[in-house]
Amino acid sequence: MYWFLLFLGVVAVWLLVLALLALKLWGQTKALTRELVAAQSKLEQAQSQAGSGQTRGDERVRA
Repeated sequence: MYWFLLFLGVVAVWLLVLALLALKLWGQTKALTRELVAAQSKLEQAQSQAGSGQTRGDERVRA
């Protein structure tokens, strides 16, 4: 009986450690996702500004 309780205690500790690691990973994933979305929107904005200027330059080169 003692070994069974010890086993259950070890399993409970491992589950707690895994749950804490999962929460930490979840938080890091959310933060990284926010950063990626912000960077993507900045990139799209820069590309749209550069794209509008680039088409004018392309038209001058073609003409």
